Amino acid sequence: MKKYLTIASVQMFVGLDLKTNLKTIEKYLSYVYLTFPHINIVVFPELSSLGIGGDMSKLAQPIPGDLTKIFSTWAKKYKIWLIPGSIYESLNNKIYNSTPVFSPDGSLVGIYRKRFPWTPYEKTEPGKEPFVFEIEGFGKVGIMICYDIMFPEVARDLTHLGAELIIIPTATTTGDRRQEQIVVQATAITQQCYVVSCNGVGLGGVGGSQIIDPEGLILQNSGEGANLQTAIIDFDHVQIIRDKGIAGISSPSKAFKENKQFFSAYGIDKNE
Repeated sequence: MKKYLTIASVQMFVGLDLKTNLKTIEKYLSYVYLTFPHINIVVFPELSSLGIGGDMSKLAQPIPGDLTKIFSTWAKKYKIWLIPGSIYESLNNKIYNSTPVFSPDGSLVGIYRKRFPWTPYEKTEPGKEPFVFEIEGFGKVGIMICYDIMFPEVARDLTHLGAELIIIPTATTTGDRRQEQIVVQATAITQQCYVVSCNGVGLGGVGGSQIIDPEGLILQNSGEGANLQTAIIDFDHVQIIRDKGIAGISSPSKAFKENKQFFSAYGIDKNE
């Protein structure tokens, strides 16, 4: 059986009004469902429903909650795996930047909490755990959020847990998006997996969304306007590249597993 899925990454205009943002999200979902019914996964940017710059204490809500109930309904209605960007999550008197993931039957399959908030600007609590979920019969998917991409340990954690595709809802509104794109491409190469970096536009980002394959080849690369990216995620291809190597030569993921090293930055010895 061929193990491939089609993904859509929505580089949408994000404003400050929740209702308007939600209408935009559903318009894209409806368009994808009616026009490209074979698409299996739909991804939106970080904070795409809430917008950037609002009062976190007023916007934060529990998961599950009223907003995630809407996402759950949409995942089931449009029969897709839905990664609706991220929201401010209220949990134990703390606020996290969190990405919920929904299956085509509307189930909340898990939550990823951003491990590296964009300090000193982002005031959310850092999450502590990696999150990988499995699409049965196809492969494993890991989630990161925006600034996490600058820390290779986050991606390594995900691939260590089996991730073959890393999805990164993003809200980069600043001039360092070019540098971020380079790191996204490098992450695909070093982890030998697909990477989808979905940025917003308007108040939600400067665009430049990307989809990168396991050899670091750019499959999709957008400009500054709202658009829809699509690509095939071939999980068999990931395994071939990890086994045979990038350009048929180098396999850093295999070498990392085979060559047990101690890194003082981590404070533990892998050989112990």
